[in-house]
Amino acid sequence: MPNYDHRTLSFAFERALADRPDAVSTVFAGREWTFRQSYDEAARLYGGMRNLGAGSAEPIALQLDNSADMQHAWIGLGLGGAIQVPVNTAHRGDFLSHVLNDSGAKIAIAEDRYVERYELVADDLQHLRTLVVRGDVRAADGLRSRLNVVSLQDVLASDAVNFQPNDPASLMAYMYTSGTTGPSKGVEVTHVHAYTYSSREDSADTLTPEDRVLVTLPMFHLAGQWAGCYGAIIHQCACYIEPGFSASGFWPQVREYGITSTSLLGAMAEILQQQPRRDDDADNPLRVAGMSPLASDVYTFAERFGIEIGTAYGMSEIGAVMRANWSEIKPGGAGTARPGYELRIARPDGSAVATNEVGELWVRSADPRMMMRGYHGLPQKTAETIVDGWVHTGDAFRQDEDGHYYFVDRMKDALRRRGENISSFEVEKAINAHPQVLESAVVAAPSEFAEDEIKAVIIAREGEQIDLVELTKFLAERMPYFMVPRYIQLADSLPRTPTQKIQKHMLRTEGVTEQTWDREAAGIRVTRDGFQG
Repeated sequence: MPNYDHRTLSFAFERALADRPDAVSTVFAGREWTFRQSYDEAARLYGGMRNLGAGSAEPIALQLDNSADMQHAWIGLGLGGAIQVPVNTAHRGDFLSHVLNDSGAKIAIAEDRYVERYELVADDLQHLRTLVVRGDVRAADGLRSRLNVVSLQDVLASDAVNFQPNDPASLMAYMYTSGTTGPSKGVEVTHVHAYTYSSREDSADTLTPEDRVLVTLPMFHLAGQWAGCYGAIIHQCACYIEPGFSASGFWPQVREYGITSTSLLGAMAEILQQQPRRDDDADNPLRVAGMSPLASDVYTFAERFGIEIGTAYGMSEIGAVMRANWSEIKPGGAGTARPGYELRIARPDGSAVATNEVGELWVRSADPRMMMRGYHGLPQKTAETIVDGWVHTGDAFRQDEDGHYYFVDRMKDALRRRGENISSFEVEKAINAHPQVLESAVVAAPSEFAEDEIKAVIIAREGEQIDLVELTKFLAERMPYFMVPRYIQLADSLPRTPTQKIQKHMLRTEGVTEQTWDREAAGIRVTRDGFQG
C-alpha cells in the first residue's frame, strides 16, 4: 500500500496513465475505453459541472444505473475535488428528498426513467437547482419551470478541465447508509478512506493488470463502485460493468469476457448454486470471487465452479477492516484484521471480552483519514459513534483462538427469550440448512411475557413445499430449545434494500398476522426434552 498521503484517486489514476494509458480500463455494452479515454471523459464531465456552477468540494448527487456514464461521473467528480452523493436507484418520495436535502446537493444527475420521481417531490427540494438527465431530456420538460434541466450529452460535450492532485484528507463522497432503521445518514468519506477500502495491495490475493473484473453489484454502493470499479483502477486492470446480476447470465458473461475476479453477495452464490449442474461448471476463467457474507456451503460452491473464495467485513463508516483469502477462510468467518486497523470486541462497560465471547466490535485506525470523518450534519450522532477514536460499529462479533473474527449479529437484532440471549444470525443459519429452505430472516415478535418470541420469515427453494411441523422437528434436533421459532411465516420474498440488506424493521413492524403459523397454537412444544407434537 502507498503511504497515506498517496491514497487518492488522482494518485491511482496518474499511476495508471503513466504505466498503461492505452490499456482497456472500462467496458460497458460492448464498448471499450482505455485509461486515457476514461480520464478524458471524466475531465469533460467535470468541465460540464463547472460550467453549471459547481464549485470546489460541492456535493453532487448521482442517481444512475450501472453504466460507463456512472463510471466516468464518479471518477470526474472525485478527480475534480467534488463530493459525490450516490443515490440509491430505488429511492423515491421522502427517501429521495431526504438524501437530496440532507446532502445539500444543488446539482443531480439522474436517469430519464427516474425523472418523474423528482417531479413528485419538487416542492420539497430545498437545495436542488439543476437536474442533468441521462437519456431523453424531454422526460424532464415538466420540471423546467422549477429547475435548470440539462442533457448529460451536452455536459459531456464540454471542454475538459485540468485536474489537480487530490488532497488526501478532502471528502470524496457522502455515502448514505441503507436507512433500514431510520433516516439514512451521510457517511463523510475521505480519499484515504475510499482508496484503502478499494485496494488489495495489502492482500496475498491481489489483482494484476492482466485481471479482468466483473461488476454486477450496484455502483451507488461501495461494494460495486469501490471494490469493483475503483479497485480495477488501482490495480490497472479492465473493469467490465453490467447493469445488474443475472443468475442465468452470470457464467456466460464470465466466459465471454474472460473474467478473472468479481464480488458476490452470499445470497447471489446461493442462487448460482441452485442452477442446474453442468459438466463444464468448472470450465471458466474466473480465478477468485470476493464473497461477503460467505455462502452456507462455500467449499461445495468453490469446488463446483473451480474457483477460490475470499471474504471481508466492512461498513461505510470504517471501510474494509477484515479480510481472508482462500487459504485463510473459515466457515462463517469474516477474516482477520487488516494492517492499519486495531479491532476490539467490547462488553457494554467497554472492557475487552474473552476469547470466543460475544461483544460489540470497535475499530480504530492508524490514520484517522482511513475511516469516516463523521455523519454529515449530525454531530451528536457522530459523537455517539466515534468515542476516543474508536468507531462503535453496532455489530456483535467474537474472535477465536487463531485471531479470526466471526460476525454474530447486529446488536439491535439480538433477541432475548427465556432468559437467554439469542443471535438471529445463528437461528437463520440453522433454518437455512434445511434442504427445502432458500433463505430466512428472524426477528423478535410480541410476547405475552417481558421478553421476545421468535418469528422466522422463510423463502422456500423453487418447487419445494415446506412442512412447518417437519421443519420445527428438524430445528429442535439441531439447536437449543429456546432458539426454535414459535412463529413461522412463508413468503415469496424478503423486503430488501437495493444493496440486498434485509429490512428487518419491516418484518418486525408486521408482527404476527393471519398468515403466521404459531406452533404453540398448533399444539407443538419444544422443550429441554426435545420436540413434542
